[in-house]
Amino acid sequence: MLNNAHQLDLTAQDIELIEAALQTQKKILSVQSQAGGSGADRKLTDINHLMKRINRSTQSKDPLGAQGWGCFARSLFGQECSSPR
Repeated sequence: MLNNAHQLDLTAQDIELIEAALQTQKKILSVQSQAGGSGADRKLTDINHLMKRINRSTQSKDPLGAQGWGCFARSLFGQECSSPR
């Protein structure tokens, strides 16, 4: 059997950017799915699974150092994030 998993060298910022893009795509697919768009349900399910895999992957590598979406949102408004203790 072939192993289709690949190792990528991504920074935390790269992962945050990918997660933000996936969140946007998820919102678009959700609207398309509600409007009866063909294939949107399947794609939405695929996006949800991918986001869970990314989340598990990043949590297992750095459980205490991951800042998360809350910190990202606060940084948009100029507030500092406190590091987890």
